[in-house]
Amino acid sequence: MRLLERLPDHSHYKVAIHDDDELARRHHDADHHAGNRPRRTVDAHTWTPERAALTDVADILLTIRATLDAQHSGQSQKVTPMPRPRLARDRIEAADAIQRHRDRVRLMLGRG
Repeated sequence: MRLLERLPDHSHYKVAIHDDDELARRHHDADHHAGNRPRRTVDAHTWTPERAALTDVADILLTIRATLDAQHSGQSQKVTPMPRPRLARDRIEAADAIQRHRDRVRLMLGRG
């Protein structure tokens, strides 16, 4: 088990673990019941530590550029972060958000 923990984040094993919907659902439910905000981890088959670092650098540069543009134009600009891989946990959170929205709409319309 100790060897598995030392594998790089972009290894096939860790990618499979982080992209497993059932395991993500169990972790999400456990975090939800404990009141913890789930930690964001980014893994995918093509996502490496180098690519993650470059994406972080690109986000920083985009923020600096937006700040400089805002100083010149006087209008603040919203920075859109660079895309990251979408994992099983992200899909579950999105599905839960959609379900919560549907439940609220149902309550507002008096159908629930």
